[in-house]
Amino acid sequence: MATTKTAEKKPTGKKTGAQTDADPKAATANELLIARLHQALVALGEPVRISELVREIGDEGITTGLVRHTLDANPRRFVAVDRRWDIAQRYLDKQRPVGRTLEEIVGIYGQPMPVLEAATELGRIYGRVHEHFDQVAPRLFRGTAYFPAGDNAFGLSSWLLNVESPKEADVLFYNYLTADSVAPFAETAAGLDWESDPVGSASVLVDSVDGAPIDNRVVQYYAWKSLGDDFDGPALYESMFRSPDLFIALPEHRWASAAVLEDVCAAWAALAAQVGESADDAAPEVSDEPAAPLSVTEGDLVELQRYFADRDEVVTAQELLENVLEVAPGAKTFDEDVVTLTEYLRSQPDDFIWVGANRFQAPDTLPPYLGQVPESLTFPALPRFEMADGEVLDQMLSDDAFDRGLQDAVLDPIAQDVNDQEDGADTLWPSGVSAASKSLRLVLKSHHKEIGTFPLAQIPRGFFPAEPNIVEVTLRDVEGVAYSVYVDYNVQLVYGLFDVYAEIAADSGAVFTLEKTDDPAEFKFVFGNETDKDVYVSADRFAVLTDYRAEVEGGPVSTYDIVRTILEHYHKGASFLTLLTEVNIVRRTPRRLLASILSGYTAFSERANRWTFDSKKEPEGFDKKKVEFILQ
Repeated sequence: MATTKTAEKKPTGKKTGAQTDADPKAATANELLIARLHQALVALGEPVRISELVREIGDEGITTGLVRHTLDANPRRFVAVDRRWDIAQRYLDKQRPVGRTLEEIVGIYGQPMPVLEAATELGRIYGRVHEHFDQVAPRLFRGTAYFPAGDNAFGLSSWLLNVESPKEADVLFYNYLTADSVAPFAETAAGLDWESDPVGSASVLVDSVDGAPIDNRVVQYYAWKSLGDDFDGPALYESMFRSPDLFIALPEHRWASAAVLEDVCAAWAALAAQVGESADDAAPEVSDEPAAPLSVTEGDLVELQRYFADRDEVVTAQELLENVLEVAPGAKTFDEDVVTLTEYLRSQPDDFIWVGANRFQAPDTLPPYLGQVPESLTFPALPRFEMADGEVLDQMLSDDAFDRGLQDAVLDPIAQDVNDQEDGADTLWPSGVSAASKSLRLVLKSHHKEIGTFPLAQIPRGFFPAEPNIVEVTLRDVEGVAYSVYVDYNVQLVYGLFDVYAEIAADSGAVFTLEKTDDPAEFKFVFGNETDKDVYVSADRFAVLTDYRAEVEGGPVSTYDIVRTILEHYHKGASFLTLLTEVNIVRRTPRRLLASILSGYTAFSERANRWTFDSKKEPEGFDKKKVEFILQ
């Protein structure tokens, strides 16, 4: 029977004295104790004193002192409320979808959960009487994320082997298994009779690991290999769950052999003797002792991977701490834990894509357009333009041919653009503008507004998070609406701004401000209908230039002729930035080519920072004094 992969959540907690990676039986004892405490609190349905919890469990080996120690050592699982103990999951975010919360409840419970108890837990989390969810929970359990396990209880389908594909390689892949991880059990599994004795065969496999837990999907993998189409994952799980004399169900869809119970009880007794008994069975007062720092285990890694599965959106380290590792924002070490988890996730690049600050994405979820310069932002390949007398037009000159004012104009960040920009150290930034600036005044050009991009040439590196090469940031407008955009340092573009620009009417020259916030990856986007005097183009003028662009695209037209035509409109001249803006509306043109044309021909001249064209001087052609600056 095929199963559906779900976003199962696992219980996590810091290691206690009863858990050691070198002793699987001691680790099993610790996990089973935590699970029993959790399940007892679920059954009780409310915060209780330790003495009530001990009575509910009813096991002589589980003493008051042992319970107190275990509750206190696992703050991600249990919390003290009004001198009583409760389950941490009951304080989940009430704004989360009920379906997602239910999956987490069952995942932490660690074995098939009765519907009534699930409804009670939902009621506790959402502040409603459990009767409200008596109809909701059964309906949710009918979804593909769950399977029935008898006695009106349900488990997560992700605990079962996913056999939607008949190919063995796919079965391994979609169940987070590898050939190496199942190989140690191959010899034991050989010859097992899964058809006539599935429970006995499973018991042989579970007993073979000498007290260590075994993933249910490994057990079911060998059953599936033997039975093929007759394999029934839910039925096999239920049969094992109904055989407590053979199996112990553990969280994270694992089984331990019931044969380890004697060792488990011995481990409980040893720890109980070590921690002693407590006369006061109430929850302890808040301690002034420093909280233990976060340590990410292999089990945590598996759950973090699972949390990212099927997610396209960005996930923050804070979200992972709350929703996966169950560290509340109010915890003493929360800020330090954010740093620790961020560094850990960055060390696992195959599983988590770092997109700046403490943000991550699942592999293969970055937008496909990243790393590419849209065609509309590229410079077209042009033919060689020659005059009748053989003089070559549109020749590129070195910067030494430009006067000082033109040299500075070329280095203006607003003049620069994608594939036509300086190293940040050479850019002439306005006074006070740097990566440390609290805000930046930015000017939008028509070709970027049209496709929702922005050139990083106007933004000092470090204003956004400076690494990695692809960074995701959030822009939030004045109404609080958030937009996810990507900063790509490889191609020097910001992508994903199309919706951000929606309220901007000006085709060219709109001014907006980006302001930093307390979050290094979140910025305020402020637009107040301001326009830049040099880059703004009126709607009528834009229409004229657009018509001229169609004419230019219809036949070979030199950049010299485009510049001359535009300046014939400006009888009193135009600034270099205005001229560059309008030339680029007609055809994408590098700023140094424009500067070379203005400097190289005597018909163009500058006065008071405004360039003009004198048709009477046009016959003089290229300024012979500039020949030495022609770039070959």
